Amino acid sequence: MRLIRKSTLKKSALITASTVLALTGLLAGTGSAQAAGNGPGGAMNIRGTDPGDTDLMIERLCGQETSLTGVYGAYNVQTGEFKTHDEYLRDVAPLWIPVGPWEVFRGWCGYAQASTWSTKGEPVRVSPWIGNRGSKDDKETFVSSYSTKTFAKKSVGASISLSVAKSIFSGTAGGSFGYEWGWEKTSSFERRSEKTIPPCAQVAVTWTPYQRVVRVNPVFQVEDYSWDRGNGDKATVSTWRGRDADWKTVYSYGYYIDGTADKLLPNGQPDGREDKWEQKLDPKTCA
Repeated sequence: MRLIRKSTLKKSALITASTVLALTGLLAGTGSAQAAGNGPGGAMNIRGTDPGDTDLMIERLCGQETSLTGVYGAYNVQTGEFKTHDEYLRDVAPLWIPVGPWEVFRGWCGYAQASTWSTKGEPVRVSPWIGNRGSKDDKETFVSSYSTKTFAKKSVGASISLSVAKSIFSGTAGGSFGYEWGWEKTSSFERRSEKTIPPCAQVAVTWTPYQRVVRVNPVFQVEDYSWDRGNGDKATVSTWRGRDADWKTVYSYGYYIDGTADKLLPNGQPDGREDKWEQKLDPKTCA
């Protein structure tokens, strides 16, 4: 499993200091996202296993600004409450140590590919309307233009910025998916085509883009995890809550990010379908 830490990304100018996610690494996964067992990137699912809203916990954990030593979190294993590093020092203890039911941990966040699929985008009008108010067919030359689109959406928390989405889904952040799509490069076209306009109608050209969706699950790789044994004794391990080695990296099944982008043909042009959109005009305005 390959994790790209934020400090590395800063050096390569992929992410600025204002980036809200902890680090950007795109980990190759196989097949669909799994609800239990080995998940994307070999991570283990804590949703339904540990108390509280684990989807929101991972979102908030990996939404912190990353230090050179990783991201920090605190977890109340009785109530399921999560606190960031600063919240814990403010609300629970003045030192970064486990207290009572509060367990503290440190590590690195990344992104593991869970699944990918193709879809059709919504048709968009790519030319002006041209009307025919006469009583016979008319032929006109239409000029249509289009540029590829990209967008990303999180299942939990606030919206994701375009710069962060690009750092996740472009090939430079973790390798190619084996096809061309708009995250890696943009493309556009301008075309001219002659179309027939029926009497008392108007016509425009539409474009339906063919798109690719990649779903990633944010994952957390544990560096150290500590809890209070009592009498001031602290236990520290390198897996989630002291479980076996399979729990070195965890995720929460319900928190994912979908990146959608227009597909490109081998010649670099946008992939999709062009159609003629026809609307009737008011007969009172026609000859």
